[in-house]
Amino acid sequence: MNYLFSLSSPMQSIFWPKDNSLVKQALLILAGVLVLAIASQLSIPLKPIPLTFQSATVILIGMAYGPRNGSYVVVAYLLAGLFGIPVFADFSAGLSKLFGPSMGYLFGFLPAAFLSGYLAQKGWARNILSSLAAACLGVSVIFILGVAALAKFIGWESAIELGLMPFIVTEPIKLVAVSLVIPRLWQKK
Repeated sequence: MNYLFSLSSPMQSIFWPKDNSLVKQALLILAGVLVLAIASQLSIPLKPIPLTFQSATVILIGMAYGPRNGSYVVVAYLLAGLFGIPVFADFSAGLSKLFGPSMGYLFGFLPAAFLSGYLAQKGWARNILSSLAAACLGVSVIFILGVAALAKFIGWESAIELGLMPFIVTEPIKLVAVSLVIPRLWQKK
């Protein structure tokens, strides 16, 4: 089996070490979507981009679930929001949220989860420093895509001021917390 798309991740090993049935995998993905939806509601309502725990949770899910299942979680989360389930920040959903000012951040979750999960599988999740590096790379994808899309709505200067600067202090703190948890999960694998 191709290593990149294998189901080898801490969440698979901790909960179902021997059997990877479709039902069990679906339940694991659903649990990830629920965790991400809850993290989306823990927010400080800044405009135009609220400060939430979404980005750090996406990285945590990617690193804990691996690139394949981490990506499945994000796709399911985005589809839930698209179809009207209020999973986005401030219990919002729909096309206007998915294709509004926060569009780049939301769509950035997918490559970020994949990248951080891939790096975790490649051994970057074995210690705190390499986990932090993988988390920083993953979250960089979210902010690059997020600020770029936000700039289409409010211009580059405002996008950097409102879509990046408020997170300069808080995001590293959240990523350090993720980096403290991930090596412990991978040690249990």
